[in-house]
Formats: sequence, C-alpha cells, structure tokens
Amino acid sequence: MTVRRLSTWVLLTLLVTAAFASLAFDPPSSSEQWAIWAVIVGTFLALCCWVVTARRPGSASSPYLCASAAVLLAAPLALATGARALAVVLAVLASTVALPLAALRVVPKRPPSRLLAYVDAAVVGSGAGCAAAAVAGTAAAQVAAAIAAGTVMLAGTWVLFEVTTGDDRRRVLWLVLGAAATTLGGMLLFAAENSLPMGPVDTVVATSALSLPLPLAITVALLAPRRADVRVVIRGATVLIVMLALSAAVYEGVAAVWELVVGARPGKGVPALLAAAIAAGYQPVRLRVEASMDEMLFGRSADPVETLTRLGTDLTAGAPPPLWLHTLRSTLGVPGIALRQDGTAVATVGTMDDGHTTRVALRAGAEHVGDLVVCLPPGHLRLPRAATAVLELVAAPLAQALHAARLSEQLRVSRGRVVTALEEERRRMRRDLHDGLGPALTGIAYTADAAVNLIAANPERAVETLRGLRADIGDAITEIRRIVYGLRPRALDELGLVDAVRQRIAPLCAADGRPLTVTVDVPQRLPPLSAAVEVAAYRVAVEAVTNIARHSDGTTAHLTLELADPALLRVTVADSGQCTETWTPGVGIQSMHERVEEIGGTLTIRTTPQGATITADLPLVLPA
Repeated sequence: MTVRRLSTWVLLTLLVTAAFASLAFDPPSSSEQWAIWAVIVGTFLALCCWVVTARRPGSASSPYLCASAAVLLAAPLALATGARALAVVLAVLASTVALPLAALRVVPKRPPSRLLAYVDAAVVGSGAGCAAAAVAGTAAAQVAAAIAAGTVMLAGTWVLFEVTTGDDRRRVLWLVLGAAATTLGGMLLFAAENSLPMGPVDTVVATSALSLPLPLAITVALLAPRRADVRVVIRGATVLIVMLALSAAVYEGVAAVWELVVGARPGKGVPALLAAAIAAGYQPVRLRVEASMDEMLFGRSADPVETLTRLGTDLTAGAPPPLWLHTLRSTLGVPGIALRQDGTAVATVGTMDDGHTTRVALRAGAEHVGDLVVCLPPGHLRLPRAATAVLELVAAPLAQALHAARLSEQLRVSRGRVVTALEEERRRMRRDLHDGLGPALTGIAYTADAAVNLIAANPERAVETLRGLRADIGDAITEIRRIVYGLRPRALDELGLVDAVRQRIAPLCAADGRPLTVTVDVPQRLPPLSAAVEVAAYRVAVEAVTNIARHSDGTTAHLTLELADPALLRVTVADSGQCTETWTPGVGIQSMHERVEEIGGTLTIRTTPQGATITADLPLVLPA
C-alpha cells in the first residue's frame, strides 16, 4: 500500500467521522436539511473511493471520485462553522464538477479526442455557473445552470460512447444506466411529493438514495464491467418502464374517455374488464418492445433473404469456410460462430464461449456431415426466432457445401495415395532392376568375355566358364520372373481369378495354428475382367483372408465374389470369430485401400464382437 493511498483513506475516514459528528452535535435547521444528503452521499462516495483505490489504484477516475467525496463531506463541516456560502459551493462543485469528471474517466485509456477536452472544460464551467447560481439564490438561474450541467454531461457521455468500443463502451453504458436510474427516480420522487405527505427528512433521505446509482455505476464500470451485461440490464429496465407506462396510460386514457362520455368514473366491473384486456395485450406488446430494444442494443434482426443471398454468393464463388461463417456472423449479430466436423473445428470466426452456445446439426441427406456452433448473444438463453429461422434456412446449403468440400478433400488425399503408390512401385522396380538384374547381366557379360579369351588357350577352362555362365543366366531368368510376378501374379494367367485365390489362401492357418477353412462363393460365370480389376480383386481377397487369419480366433471365413450391379464387382470377406486384436490401419489395409482407389472403387471395413467384414466394390469399367 502506497503512502498516498493510505493518506487518502485516512483523510476520508476523518472527514466521514467529522461529518457525522457535526450532524449529531449540531443538527441542521429545516432549511439546511441538504447537509444530511451531503453526509449520506459523501460517505457512499468515500466507500466507492476506498474500493476503487484498493482494486484499481492507477485509475484515472479514482482521484476525482475521492475528491468528490472529500469536497462533499467538507460541505456540512463548513456549514457547521457558519460558512454557508462556502458549504453550498463545495456541495455544488462536488456533484457538478468532481463527480462528472470521475464519470467521464471510467475508460482506462481514454481515446484522444478534442471533443472530450471541450467537454471537460464545459463541465468545469457549468459547475462553476451552478455554484454561483446557488450562492445567489436565484431560482431561474439555478434551473438554467442545472439544465446546462445536465446537457454537458449528456453530451460528454455521448461523445465517450462514440469513441469507445468493447468493454470501454460497456463502461459508458453503466454510466448511462446510473444516470437514467437517478433521473427516473427523481421524476418519481417529484410525483410522490405532490401526492404523498412527505416531511423534509423523508425527502432528503429519498433524494440521497436516488443520488447513489451514479457513483455505484462508476464503481461497477471501473471494477467489473462484464460482471453483468449492462445491455441486458438496460433492456430489462427499459422494457419494464415502457410497459408500466403504457399500461398506466391505457388504463387512465380509457378511464378518462369513459368519464368524458358517461360523466362518471368507471364503476364496479369495468376496471376488472379493463385490467383483463390490458393483461391480454401485455405479452404481444412486450415482445415487440423487447424486439425494438434488442435491435437498438444488440443489432438488427437477421434477414433470411439477405443472408441466403450473401451466403449463396460466397458458395458460388468457392469461398473458404471462414468466409461463410463471417457472412453468417455479420447477419446474425452473434459474438462468434464455428463450424465443426468430426469433433474438430474446421473454422471459427469471432469469440466462442463453450458454455453459452447452441448447436445446429448439418446433414447432407441422411449423413451427418458436421455441426454449426453459434455463440449466443449476451443476455440470451437461446437464439432469437429470426436468427433460428435463418439457421434452419441455411443449414441445408451449408451441409451440402461442407459435404462437397469433404469429398473434394478425400479425393485429393486419394489421388495423393495413388500417386504415392505408383511412385513406390516404380522405385521398387528400379531398385530390383538396378540391384538384382543389373549386376547379374553385368556378370554374364564379363563371364562371356572371359570364355572367349579362354577358348584358344584353355578349352577345358572355357567350357567350365560357359557352364557357370549358363547358371548365371538361369538366375537372371528367375529374377526376371520374380519381378514380373510381382507386377501381376502368375497364377492369375494360369488358373484364373477364383482358382488363383483358392490356391493362395489354401495354406493359411488361424491365429491358434488350426487350419483356416474358407468357403468361396462365386457366380457360375464372371464377366471378362480387365487386368487392373482382376489384380485388385485378387489382392483384396488374399489380403483380407490373411488379416482374418492373423486377427480372428475363428477357424472359418467366407469369401464372396458377386456382381452388385452390371458394372460393379463386389468382393466380400467375412469371418464368424471374435477379433483377438484391434484392426488398425497398417501396411496390409493401406495396400488394400490403395489398390481399390487406384481403379476408382471403394473399400469398407466393419468390425464387431461377432466378427469382421471387408467389402470392396470394384468398377468393371475403369474411368478414363
């Protein structure tokens, strides 16, 4: 705690104690009851100053807040010493200069503005005019000075509101709320004084209570502007006041017309019917008033046609998802909006509060393709009906666009896999030719040269060399066959697809070593298959049965080759055992995917506690 802050607290504590002591030992006369108001409001200002200096010691507003408390508490002390004119000046300056200057500095870093400098000077000038009018005692001058001071404060608040944004603007709205509460309370007090018996002390206490909202609003604006959404508070208070005023106006207006026509106030039964009619129309009118307040405070309601038009332009132009969301957020008037797919955020615009959101499912046909997560506006437990209607309207095109984007991404990934597979195959062939066949042929060439050189000098050695050459050529032929069979299994050409598969899977055993019995169902006659489709079907069938042998605890499997339609060959492999290990995408499964995708087919793998099923749909006619 700094010495300056401690000295401020000590000074205010002494002033509060002295002010209350002056009231206790020298009660003010009936014409000086305003001293009670000064003590009550000054003490509250001192409390606000203590809190603000403790929580925000560097605030630009706290010196003026403390000054207003000190000056206001000094007024009754001056009055107790007989310096009435000084007491009046102190009280007026505290309420028309120090407190307004504190209010206009609730923004931590006030934007540089020449208008705000003019407002500060005008506050000081109007406050001085109020003090001079109060000392002179001229009623007309006091009213004129008070109107001028109020106008200056209103103008200053408006300028501050225009040059601020975000939390700073919320702070200014707290000032508006505090000033509005004080003004409304003053109007109600004026009406009550004319209709209720109120003594001087009652009036002073009520006036004191009505003077507290502005200092309280300054304190809240400085310390916790987001503790409650001030716009919601203003909205609720305004709607309540408007509805009370409308209800009273309708009741009194109808009663006045009745009295004008009939010549007497409404009798028994008529007020009850009138109250019932007002109650029946209360809710519809309240909803319209709330909609108007929402438009002023939170922005205008979303226009479905405008939203669809703007979103359609974005989708047609191929804009990315963030631009879709920016369009939606700007038309809905929400703090933030996010697009999620498979639990992952695809795009986010604005600020999101996970505890204050609503979710709209996006479906393309029966498929759930994602979710649109909308952060609710402050003070709303659900989206306004207009915004909900807009979301329902745009959900379908958004879902289709998201589905198309996902398919495009899958196609891009699939093409990448195909290109990678082809490059890997070329690399394997290059390695096999370079590392295997290349050295063998080079050795054959050198051996042939050696045999030529030995024929004349040593025929027997030449014969041995030629025999070795024959063995090397046999090894080279074997290597060539290995490379060729790696590109296309030999059994496919010798036995055909079905018998080649049967031959390859016959030696397989189950995971526990028992023989694996595979039932193969095929049509009586398969249509002619292109080489690519035949190899893909062979590879998928063999690899699928091999995976079942490795991972299933069953000893039987079922392989089906069928024509799903005239242009589609379906290969299905299923087992009846439980998986002993989780099927994770490895080399085998990845290879099956690549083989199928290379020819434009699809592969699905489904595992359940009752067994696994692998289905590959292969087009008989390959895309160009």
